[in-house]
Amino acid sequence: MHPATAETPAPTLSVVIFSSRNEARPLEVLAELRRWLAGRALDHEVVLAFDADRAGLAHGVRGNLESLDRTRLVVLSASQGQLATIRAGVAVSTGRYVVTLPAFPQVDPSAVGVVLEALERGADYVVGCRAARRISWFNRLVSGVFNAMVHAATGTTYRDIACGAHGMRREVLAAIPSYGDNQLFLPILAAREGFTVVEASLPEHKTAPKLRVFSPGTYLGRALSLFTLAFLVRFTQKPLRPFGALGAVLFGAGSLTALVLLVQRLFMHRGLADRPLLLLALLLVTAGVQVIILGLLGELLIYLHFRDQVQYRVRDRIDIEGGMS
Repeated sequence: MHPATAETPAPTLSVVIFSSRNEARPLEVLAELRRWLAGRALDHEVVLAFDADRAGLAHGVRGNLESLDRTRLVVLSASQGQLATIRAGVAVSTGRYVVTLPAFPQVDPSAVGVVLEALERGADYVVGCRAARRISWFNRLVSGVFNAMVHAATGTTYRDIACGAHGMRREVLAAIPSYGDNQLFLPILAAREGFTVVEASLPEHKTAPKLRVFSPGTYLGRALSLFTLAFLVRFTQKPLRPFGALGAVLFGAGSLTALVLLVQRLFMHRGLADRPLLLLALLLVTAGVQVIILGLLGELLIYLHFRDQVQYRVRDRIDIEGGMS
């Protein structure tokens, strides 16, 4: 491998092939990618990024890269997940545009050209969407349910957010806050930061498996991460809204229950000592006040610690100089 030097101009495209968890066929993806790139006058480089639990695979791959130009390899020192692996690959890349591919045949190599074209047309981030997928009814059901959950939680409408073929401008990933360990949520975070995110229809690889089944823990982890992400996307700058709404509901329900008990005590002469509803009313009122206070503390923390942070992103700026005649 030949590391970049200060005199070497940055290429137009960096392709990051990431291997984490189940992505274990990087040489196959690399060979197909190089065959596709060979017939095109495209200034490029390839980066293979491995999570620490794939260090053994990376060691076996390294011996096959010695004779290749414009190819780099990076291995994490500790297992940190898919997103950290992608970030490590992008960090050592130098291209203006970055396209990520999982280390197994998921999309046809020509998908790189489709993603790059969308970036050159002005998109900041491109989400791949596999067209005419040949998948089992189980995977189609799981994909549909997950995409519906993403839409309900974040308001986005990506049709195939689980596709690993994404593209971005170099500066986008640096501006996206680190969260979680999964690439799935990168476009959501990019859109939240004000970048232009588009979806591109990509050809699925001809050998892509029709059925992929993960452990129940994987599905549960994605659902929990999505729940947390929904809160971060919608309420990071306004925590009083969800906590205030929940607190108001609890406080209102407790107050209404206490009012009913008071009316019964004053006008119907029913005692309160043996009424479990009284304890419930007190519990609801107390919980409502505590939840509202929690939201106010969140607002206070944001005001005191994050008031100097820039909460906007400028896309274009035009300065016109000269006086009026």
